[in-house]
Amino acid sequence: MPALRAKGRLTVIALGIASLTTMLTGTSAQAASGADSGEGQIVWLRSSKPIDLPLGTDYQQALSRQRSAVSAERLQTSETPTPPQPSSEANEQRIAEESGETYVAEPGDAAAEQRIGVAAALTKEQCRAMSDAHDDAGKIINHFSFCRWGYNTAVKLNGQGGVEGMVRFRETEIGTGSGEMRDATIEVHTDQVTASGKFNDAAMMSFYIGQAGWPSSSSCKVADVSSNPFTTNVGDWRDEYIAYGLVSDRGSGTGPDDIATCVYQHQWKVTGGGATTPWSNGPTNGVRFDSTKSLGSKYYDAGVIFDRVTPSFSYDRAQNDTKGVANHIYDALYKPQTTYPPKDGKVIPGDIWNGNWRPLHRNWTNYDAAAAEVTQKNRSAKDAACRRLSRPDDTYQCDEFPFASTKEGAGLGDGNFSVRYVPGTENSRAGTELADWYGTDRILHGNAYGMYVK
Repeated sequence: MPALRAKGRLTVIALGIASLTTMLTGTSAQAASGADSGEGQIVWLRSSKPIDLPLGTDYQQALSRQRSAVSAERLQTSETPTPPQPSSEANEQRIAEESGETYVAEPGDAAAEQRIGVAAALTKEQCRAMSDAHDDAGKIINHFSFCRWGYNTAVKLNGQGGVEGMVRFRETEIGTGSGEMRDATIEVHTDQVTASGKFNDAAMMSFYIGQAGWPSSSSCKVADVSSNPFTTNVGDWRDEYIAYGLVSDRGSGTGPDDIATCVYQHQWKVTGGGATTPWSNGPTNGVRFDSTKSLGSKYYDAGVIFDRVTPSFSYDRAQNDTKGVANHIYDALYKPQTTYPPKDGKVIPGDIWNGNWRPLHRNWTNYDAAAAEVTQKNRSAKDAACRRLSRPDDTYQCDEFPFASTKEGAGLGDGNFSVRYVPGTENSRAGTELADWYGTDRILHGNAYGMYVK
């Protein structure tokens, strides 16, 4: 039965049956040892290329020639689909840091709106062309766009480790966040289905969407699915498409920004020829919902992003309307010894590139009393440093880096900051672009980000 996903600006109609990731964890050794003992072992594989396992061949020998393409191999044991574990906002931020993933956001409203438009328009062909999107983490293109693809294979073995049944298919997953509502859309495409032996086209394949909300189980729900799990025969999964939602109600989060997180996961089971696989254990991904007031009246007070990434904001030294600020930030990051005030061994934060991890963190003045104090200290320390510099003329303003809107500003008291007089129009323009980026990319209080200066 076709399913329908229709929310806000994105409307999609399922042309057939859903499918999604069976990216699996575990080690090759676990699968190898189990495959040689007992009867009816099931192995799930995740790979970047189709794995060829003809009926009757020795599983280990056949796989050894193709193992470089396999990212996960595991014997599964779960007889029932199991939801993933919830993940707090702090844990999601830890995952983002450990992944080392970032993307560069261009300044300005138009660029930000274009990024969101590109996210919604991402095609399965574009996703599959991303060579780094087939690992467990997938590819977070930006806060509003996610891509993951790969080949998933269930293998039925006999008591001697020979192949007596196989189902293999390619899955492409496209996720789209929202800058308007607490509602993300996950689109799923399957193709290149191959079935043999006990697992032929008449076998039945079940698909389950698991999710876990934080701070409570009700903080995230799966929406717009006809049934969960969903079961149909293997042949129906050829060149099929579905989309479903991950939604969070206002008030189900925590703190002034009403933050909630959702971990989601996809699991599979195949039944045919007297054999039934356990449920696969797919990879997880995460999203963050908010209903913040910190972005200003230009932006919606609700949204959802793919949060397992640390974004980077950029300025361009060749851009005439902000070049004074861009040059200042470049010197602060890469030539701190040339900046004012002087300090031996000065290291100014903001660089998260090339193995460095010195991010900035947004500080929203109205978040709480502590945030207001940070703002006041930043302003006082910056003004004190600026008074010791000569102002070229009345058209210049004293620029500081790290920004006044960060926890790492001049008020931190460690001397790792810089002040410089720049043309006032450039300083104002650069400040507007930063504020606009906070709004469009939904950078909230305490969120980490880096800087990229061209």
